Amino acid sequence: MTKGTTVRMPATTTFTLSRTPLELRRRRVAVSSVTDLTPSYRRIGFTGPDLAGFTSLAADDHLRIFFPAPGEPLPEATTDGMPAGLQSREYTPVGWDGERSLTLDFVLHGEGVASRWAQAARVGDEVYLGGPRGSLVMAGAPQWWLLAGDLTALPAIRRHLATVAPGTPVDVLLVCDDPADEQELASPGDLTVSWLHSPAGSPPADPAVLLAALAAVPARSGDGFAFIAAEQSVVAPARSFLTARGVDLDRAVVKGYWKRGQAE
Repeated sequence: MTKGTTVRMPATTTFTLSRTPLELRRRRVAVSSVTDLTPSYRRIGFTGPDLAGFTSLAADDHLRIFFPAPGEPLPEATTDGMPAGLQSREYTPVGWDGERSLTLDFVLHGEGVASRWAQAARVGDEVYLGGPRGSLVMAGAPQWWLLAGDLTALPAIRRHLATVAPGTPVDVLLVCDDPADEQELASPGDLTVSWLHSPAGSPPADPAVLLAALAAVPARSGDGFAFIAAEQSVVAPARSFLTARGVDLDRAVVKGYWKRGQAE
């Protein structure tokens, strides 16, 4: 906590967050559709009988995708688990029907196994999925929302936006390096969206741009929820910002979704 900061705890708790475990299953799925939403953002649909019963209870859930080697078919799984040698990455489910279909969004940044796979994905390509392992489930209704991140956080932010109570203030900050990657967002809440662009010479998806914009977000009274996810270096200063605003960090989510210089 910053010296001299007064933490204002809400008089009434309007929502809670709790962990709920989910069945961890291996699912073999095939690409059913490939849609480019923007130059750097690709939506891929998956289908297959293994998706029967799939669920995801919270906006920030993560499943793990296991990719075959480039140009190779997906090997058969063993009874003990995934085939050896597969590379994997974590992604947030965007949409599913609980029967045979699932949708995931990919940022096409040209680096890493997931981005390269998504760039080359064609209908019929297969992968394995695992998870989600569990969900951080919200009960109740925050009196305000603050959702911030880069394009990697957009699936979770979309899902959060869908759950905002009608008329509730919700501020969204999103960093994208190319204005062509801006997307339309909607919510039942009273939505304010700011798309942020890094100045020339800045590293891609520079979290400094996001942190600077956070300071300009209006402080709101009441019991609110904050979700901030971007490059790893955003975590400590974002947590300090929320603490100074009187936000209970046990009922907020601040994550580094990726780390600069690392392919994971």
